Order: sequence, then structure tokens, then C-alpha cells
Amino acid sequence: MPDSARTPLPLADSSVAGRLVCWILGAALAATAADLLAPMPPWWPLVWSGLWALLPVTLAFWVPVRAREKRRLREDPAAA
Repeated sequence: MPDSARTPLPLADSSVAGRLVCWILGAALAATAADLLAPMPPWWPLVWSGLWALLPVTLAFWVPVRAREKRRLREDPAAA
């Protein structure tokens, strides 16, 4: 079966990675607010720092995927 121009490439759409970035950022901000409002258990710093550590990791994944998607859309505007 020949590849067509409409066959999606793996990770060609940045929306999934973008949603993941947004959810992690939201969770990290909510965790920070919760940390400021009430005393937390001893394991809480691991959760809090883990969420903030995941943010640059997911951004490092999302940025090249989004750049590739934008380049593809610039080259072929009809693909949008």
C-alpha cells in the first residue's frame, strides 16, 4: 500500500504532547498552591519536585515535535 500525503507520521501532531505539557504544568501549579495552604506529609517534596522536574522533560519533547509540525505546515499549507 503506497504512502499517501494524508498518512499521519508518528508524532506528527503536537497536540498530545502539548496537552501533556499543560496537564503537568497545571498539576505542578496546583501542588504548589496546596503546599502553601496546608502542611504536607513527609513524602510531599518528592511529588512536588517530581512534577516540576517533568515539565522541562515534556517541553524538551514537545518543542521539536511542534517545530517539525510547523515546518510541515509551512511547506504544504493544504495539509492543515
